[in-house]
Amino acid sequence: MIRRIGAALVALVFAVGFSCGTAQMASAHSDSFQSVPADDSTVTTPVTEIQFTFVEPVNAELSPPEVVLVNQDGIAAELGAPILDETGATMTVQILSGALPNGDYTASYRIVSQDGHPASGELFFAVEGSDAPALVAADADADTDAIAEADSDVMVTSSGSGNDTQLQLVLGLSAAGAVVLAGVLVLVSLRRRRNSQAK
Repeated sequence: MIRRIGAALVALVFAVGFSCGTAQMASAHSDSFQSVPADDSTVTTPVTEIQFTFVEPVNAELSPPEVVLVNQDGIAAELGAPILDETGATMTVQILSGALPNGDYTASYRIVSQDGHPASGELFFAVEGSDAPALVAADADADTDAIAEADSDVMVTSSGSGNDTQLQLVLGLSAAGAVVLAGVLVLVSLRRRRNSQAK
């Protein structure tokens, strides 16, 4: 009886310890962050960069962090590559297009923590009192030209593969003709031998 009670107590202690450890891991893997501008804030000073501070360092070697910033119309601002400080937990992203104009913004990030845990989130803020020009959507003509160039490359590749197919067909027919000719020669040789033996 005493052994059973002791075993039950050991199991209970182990379960409590496991629960606490799991809670600490979940807390360490929290996707919460602090930011500049602050989340759900309204900014009246020029915004030329965005900064995130996470609960644990970012593993940029495992997967480079990604950040996208769009306004209420879905137009994206041009951003620089995310830069991490010496701790690896604070990430700064420069806005290459300059200070943000008035409007509502959403900054979405995707990172991998130091222990390999993926994390993502969104930052919402508004800008007021800015005299910066409105954001301009990406040039659709440039995208069209890129697509046309890619299609041209595909056509050239397809044409080249077609020539290879024709060459293989010619070589195959030539080989088949050679085999047939060799067979005919063998038959003629056998008939000559038979005729000579009959005489």
